[in-house]
Amino acid sequence: MSVNVIKRWVFWAHLVIGLVAGLFVFCMSFTGVLLTYERQIVELSEMHYRVSPSDSARRLTTDEVVNVLQQLHPDEPHIYIRWVNKEGAAIPVWAGKNNYLLHPYTGKVLRVGEGAVTEFFHQVTDLHRYLLLTGDSRAIGKNITAYANLVFIFLLLSGLYLWLPKRFNRSAFKHAFWLPKRYQNTQHRHRQWHLVFGIWCLPALFVIALTATLFHFTWANEALYGAFGETVPQREQHEEVTRLDADVIPYEVLFQRAVHHAKHNQFTDWYSMWLEIGEELNEARFYIDKSIGHRQELAYSLYFDTRSGDISKVLRKSDWSRGGQAWGTARFLHTGEYFGVIGQTIAGLVSLIACILVYTGMLLAWRRLIIAPKQRKQMSE
Repeated sequence: MSVNVIKRWVFWAHLVIGLVAGLFVFCMSFTGVLLTYERQIVELSEMHYRVSPSDSARRLTTDEVVNVLQQLHPDEPHIYIRWVNKEGAAIPVWAGKNNYLLHPYTGKVLRVGEGAVTEFFHQVTDLHRYLLLTGDSRAIGKNITAYANLVFIFLLLSGLYLWLPKRFNRSAFKHAFWLPKRYQNTQHRHRQWHLVFGIWCLPALFVIALTATLFHFTWANEALYGAFGETVPQREQHEEVTRLDADVIPYEVLFQRAVHHAKHNQFTDWYSMWLEIGEELNEARFYIDKSIGHRQELAYSLYFDTRSGDISKVLRKSDWSRGGQAWGTARFLHTGEYFGVIGQTIAGLVSLIACILVYTGMLLAWRRLIIAPKQRKQMSE
């Protein structure tokens, strides 16, 4: 089979498959743009509740926060508290699935639920992952986005093949990498945008699409962990916690010990500190984070025995298995957060350009399949 025949087959596969899956790829790309700065925007929205302390103001102790939650939900032992290392910052808390924002000095409930901003991003995420389908249909939405993502990988690779110049010389690559100063017509502009924008964004889009397979397919996770000679870890089973009565050491004492541990382990500048209790019997887990939650290398977990107050475990990313570290890195490569705000910005921009690629691809396909045949028919009459 000649190269020209292969290229023709790849071209038509690229065109037809792109038409079929284009709407779903556009949906995932556009929602990806909206989610670019989700963490920063949510953080800013919660800073809206920040209060100015008076001279006599005293921050709530961790035990007082736990008491507020137990009064609201006496039968819910699974509690999260997030301390933000800023004076006057409100305290996000969870009792099971129930979320509140508490006044840092009085314990007054400032907000019930996660708020309009977070709820907006939940809706965008549900559209991104499940096409807003709910109930039993949720799995259908997830499968559609999963396979649309695989199609997107094919479109990227087939697009690269179709982009390759016939001759590998400086002039050919100049035309392939750069937009022309003038366009012959609208179709020429759409084609050049599709080719040039596509090739410049291909590496980042390929990483985003490839890492997305880990969120959908068992085989992708098995391949990742298998590359390091490991099996995919299973969720640990442990005794269900029904009450916190067995916890002896005050939670504020544990919090202060966690702050002391952070200070002596180069985490004096921690941004937030999560406390989780009620997940495992006689255990309190602190997650100490220098970032707003986007870099596992900038955080670590500290476990305390709530009967003795002793540290039972310290867990950093470097302590994870190699497969686990790779999965964690892939998770934040998908959003660009692994490289901080710059990475997020790049991910957001290439996702926006992916929308342009779908748009120009649709227009080019429409012209080839609908307009061009009509024009040929008119000329033959």
